Amino acid sequence: MSKQNPKPGDFCWNELVTTNVPAAKKFYTSLLGWKTKPFDKGMVDYTIIQNGKADKQGMGGIMKCPVPGNPAQWIPYILVADVDATVKKAKKLRGKIFMPPFDIPTVGRIAVLADPQGAAFGIIKPMM
Repeated sequence: MSKQNPKPGDFCWNELVTTNVPAAKKFYTSLLGWKTKPFDKGMVDYTIIQNGKADKQGMGGIMKCPVPGNPAQWIPYILVADVDATVKKAKKLRGKIFMPPFDIPTVGRIAVLADPQGAAFGIIKPMM
């Protein structure tokens, strides 16, 4: 998590899904001075983005786009108290479910949604 003591409703993580991970890492580290490190806890080829030495947990991640043909994009994540309940509520409010709820070992439970206008965002309940 990138923000100290985030609460439900806070943006807490930013994820870049891209068609070219090495090029994205080179671009953002060169442009913004970000550091990257591999994440080796349950996900293949996931890179943690760090903004300086003090940012040990990271502020986001980079991964290859899991859907061939989709464009590169940033996906902001919002902290929620219950991923499954939030997905149900989003459906009732005419939101779209791009990735239904699933668990990431050592991280937490996530889903990727879109609002009725198509803006994508993720939700997460971290492991405690």
